Amino acid sequence: MSSAAQFLRKFPRVFDPMARVARVIGRQSPIYRVMSKVSLLKGPFTFLQIGANDGISQDPFREFMIRRNARGVTAEPVPEFFTAMSRNYSAYPHVSPENCAVGYPAGRLPFYAYAAAFLKSKSDSKELAGLASFSREKLVQCLGPDEDPNACIQEIIIPVQTVEDIMVKHGFDRFDCLFMDCEGHEENILTQLDYEMVKPRLIVFEHTHYGERAERIEAHLSARGFAFTRLSHDTVAVR
Repeated sequence: MSSAAQFLRKFPRVFDPMARVARVIGRQSPIYRVMSKVSLLKGPFTFLQIGANDGISQDPFREFMIRRNARGVTAEPVPEFFTAMSRNYSAYPHVSPENCAVGYPAGRLPFYAYAAAFLKSKSDSKELAGLASFSREKLVQCLGPDEDPNACIQEIIIPVQTVEDIMVKHGFDRFDCLFMDCEGHEENILTQLDYEMVKPRLIVFEHTHYGERAERIEAHLSARGFAFTRLSHDTVAVR
């Protein structure tokens, strides 16, 4: 990421129009190109973003969610990221931040993230911050041989809510879109979601964590009428 981009991310009111200009002149990610062709996103739609991080760093969904035709919830479990995310969406009252993880069953679970002191020492801190997960081992695998997991990784006990609970809490009768970046927890959500209640029409999820299990997730969604566009890291499912 350029130093200019890093600077602009500190000022969302400036970053967002600049990002739109970048798209117009052709700086479009593969996921943006696919999503920009989805007719659902051209009219009013509702959404739940699962794993929102700080709401701006490496987020391919933000540009769609801040549009006036959108309304939804952004869920982030790590307290410091949630605080930053709430600030970064403060200019958009149609986006409702929620400090929780999403999963089944609801409750409280240990969650793992890199410690702030460790992140400050890394040049790729933004990328590492996005790897927070229910799996401590996933974070350990990214450490160097001389880095002590006990010093680098923090455990946080976090609230877990189901998609349905969040939907009811925030007064929605459906979530048209599920935007997911939850580091391997997608299967737990997508195989237990009440599709008749939530009524999703667009689901974007990472498949790089799953290998052959991604085929089982796709089979589960295919049986519910979804078709797929597979990108290098993500799958876009539409019905």
